[in-house]
Amino acid sequence: MVKLGYVTGNRMTNVQTRNSKLRARAVRIIMAEIGIDERGAIERLEQANGNLPAALLMSKTGCSLRAAERALAASGGV
Repeated sequence: MVKLGYVTGNRMTNVQTRNSKLRARAVRIIMAEIGIDERGAIERLEQANGNLPAALLMSKTGCSLRAAERALAASGGV
């Protein structure tokens, strides 16, 4: 997973938010990585349509969802 670029620090940041448990995990990851509260993390994840890597990229760079998805596709999802 580390070699694939799915891990940031000690967190797996390529979580697919397919159920409530994984969605809650994604929210906690956003909170820890970006340093925002739970409500803000939920909003960021919703703006990214549940795509955690895109939500993190959007939060860190201020780019749009479309730009984040293109950048992730170009880099192989890393």
